[in-house]
Amino acid sequence: MPPTTPPGHNGPPPSLPETGGGRATLAASGASAALIVAGAILYRRGRAASRR
Repeated sequence: MPPTTPPGHNGPPPSLPETGGGRATLAASGASAALIVAGAILYRRGRAASRR
């Protein structure tokens, strides 16, 4: 029995789809980080004020 080989692939190699990530994603990440930091600061201020 002769060895079988997979059929050849004619065409461009496969690639991942474009997701649209760019400046908008970077801006959203920055805004998200800023909101998390602001929330942590407010939480700490509230905890400190409640101990007085």
